[in-house]
Amino acid sequence: MRIRPVTLVLCMVLLAAVAAIAVIAPGTMEAKEKLAIELAATPTPTADVRSMLQVTIDPRNTPTPTPLLLKLGAQNDEVRRLQQRLKELGFYTGEVDGQFGQGTQASVILFQEQHGLTADGIAGEGTRTRLYSQSAQTFIPTPTPAPTPASLLKKGDQGDDVRRLQERLKELGYYAGSLDGDFGGGTEEAVRLFQRQNGLGVDGSAGKQTFALLYSEGAKQVTITPTPDPNTLPILVNRDHPIDEDFEPRHLVKLTNVVPSSVAKIKGSDIEGDRTAVNALIEMLKAAHADGVTNWQVSAGYRSYRYQQKLFDQQVQEYRGQGFTQANAVSATRQTVADPGTSEHHTGLAFDLTVPGTIFKGTPEQIWLHKHCWDYGFIIRYPEDKEKITGYIAECWHVRYVGLPHSQDMRDRNLCLEEYLDVN
Repeated sequence: MRIRPVTLVLCMVLLAAVAAIAVIAPGTMEAKEKLAIELAATPTPTADVRSMLQVTIDPRNTPTPTPLLLKLGAQNDEVRRLQQRLKELGFYTGEVDGQFGQGTQASVILFQEQHGLTADGIAGEGTRTRLYSQSAQTFIPTPTPAPTPASLLKKGDQGDDVRRLQERLKELGYYAGSLDGDFGGGTEEAVRLFQRQNGLGVDGSAGKQTFALLYSEGAKQVTITPTPDPNTLPILVNRDHPIDEDFEPRHLVKLTNVVPSSVAKIKGSDIEGDRTAVNALIEMLKAAHADGVTNWQVSAGYRSYRYQQKLFDQQVQEYRGQGFTQANAVSATRQTVADPGTSEHHTGLAFDLTVPGTIFKGTPEQIWLHKHCWDYGFIIRYPEDKEKITGYIAECWHVRYVGLPHSQDMRDRNLCLEEYLDVN
């Protein structure tokens, strides 16, 4: 068999490699063993500190920690704790979120001012020490300072003093209009209501006494007059059922302040009436205008006991001047003028409606009133066919508010007020 030259060359290379390994291997193993022995015998080197200076710390020179200052822009748990404490004491009303914003800053200033601290809005050590102590006070609101008006404020005045007056009346619930600094009818009614509900003399002008009470802690919030119960029977005032000398309706308004001049002329700037009755009167007169009956005048409304006494005495003196004896003068006066305490006008629910410059009876206004007043809660109080029952001669101009459904029931049954109350 013949061997190829390539195969012969490969065999020779293989034999040479085996021979080389046999020569090198013993030396390699010996070197590896020597390296292992050296590693085991040489320790890990350490630093030689014999040449270094020894330093001793001086306890007197211990560094002072940076003081904690909580101020605008800070955001952490300490701010949250600060806010929580301020809220407990009533100085802070915002969210406890750990963010020192302007609301937190303002609260800190309030706390500092109330506790005699520097009011810088920064919660430093002194502020926080006082804040977390048992001596920390709860928030005491600063009372609103009472403005000192340059003079008495009354209807027709304008300016900042009036605007401040309106603001305070609105806070207490007496005024619902705009803060325009114009002392108009609405402002006057608000002042009158405040005066009445706070025991002051009611004149609608804001003077020293009114201002002093208005801005004091003793100023009362408005008391809302309840809506009349339609099931409640109307009040009866006559000779057999007089009212006390100190009686006064709860909520009187001046007609010039609330009745539009386009609806009716008010004869006299001081005519008053019960608010509920006046509202019904306005509604009724607007309906008359819609029907083309427009020439209305309100000649009388609420009368105080003293004013009724004055009217009665004047009429008596007039009869006396005509030659009547005192007894006859009083008897004649009682036919047209009620004794003090017995007048319908004391209630604030009665009005005398007329036409300017003429007799009311027979006018379109009188005819419309007698036909339609019942639908608005009013009655003709002294009708012609009931004079013996009412005790007064007929007055076609005198209407009395009794409310619905009483007025319609009285119309349908042809009853005067005395009769109606007797059968109900």
